[in-house]
Amino acid sequence: MPDLAVAPALSPWVLGLLAGLAVLCLSAWLSLVLRDDPAARRLKGLLPGQIQARPGLAPRLRQGLLRLLGRLASPARPTQEWQESGLRRELTQAGHRSPAALTVFLGSRVLAAVALPGLALLSPLPGLVRLNLLPLALAGTAVLGYLIPGIVLSHQGRIRRDRVGRELPDVLDLLVISVEAGLGLDAAIKRVAQEVRLSAPILSGELHHVSLELKAGIQRAQALRNLANRCGVDEVGSLAAMLIQADRFGVSVGRSLRVHSDSVRTKRRQRMEELAAKIPLKLLFPVLFMIFPAIMAVMAGPALIRVSESIIK
Repeated sequence: MPDLAVAPALSPWVLGLLAGLAVLCLSAWLSLVLRDDPAARRLKGLLPGQIQARPGLAPRLRQGLLRLLGRLASPARPTQEWQESGLRRELTQAGHRSPAALTVFLGSRVLAAVALPGLALLSPLPGLVRLNLLPLALAGTAVLGYLIPGIVLSHQGRIRRDRVGRELPDVLDLLVISVEAGLGLDAAIKRVAQEVRLSAPILSGELHHVSLELKAGIQRAQALRNLANRCGVDEVGSLAAMLIQADRFGVSVGRSLRVHSDSVRTKRRQRMEELAAKIPLKLLFPVLFMIFPAIMAVMAGPALIRVSESIIK
């Protein structure tokens, strides 16, 4: 049977047309972003005596990009409230607290899903893929572009949770020292947040946020639950539950913190021992496929050469 014909590469005329359309769309978008706001011009005409500073190029580009991502995010916004709250929780645990974080994330998904197939068309992909498989390849690149922001977000959240787990034991020790020195829990949280700004920047920011919530009038139990939700670490959740129970039943906070600090350090040591016990199993395959063949070649190579020479003779 004759082979299927391979799709020819895009002609220079098609590439030039696509590049021209891309430049035209970019110019139109920049003209919309950089033009003066009609409402601002009208206010300036109503208040001629006041000098209104025009924003710089970078803030205007940022605002235009946010408006573009907001329009792109509309079709991808979840219809169920629990789905949107789950995405906001993931963004918060990854360190993105801005109110526009969800809009930027959803808009980035749609933008990547549209832009990646366009880049694939401009690449040598159409000349390497069969003609009947080209739509499937473009659909695969669109799906990949839609999934890339979620993969990046999951990676950022995992790295942040690992850093919080490493910072927690030292922060707990400072909390124990501060509470046992006579400070209240609110004052201890504020003082520890100031002291660990360099050694534990993530937990320092979270504790500072808790201190601001307490100053704003939020109840301590709710502020601690918010801390556990923002961190997404089991040890922080158990710490918040322990402090809530100690505050409710009148138990000594310093003693409870010391017990919890010991348990966190024990879990940390057990986790390190578990990782150390996995090292021989992880080294088995590199040794088996990379080092062992070289050793066998060095040890058995001369004997095999002599045997082959004796057989030939």
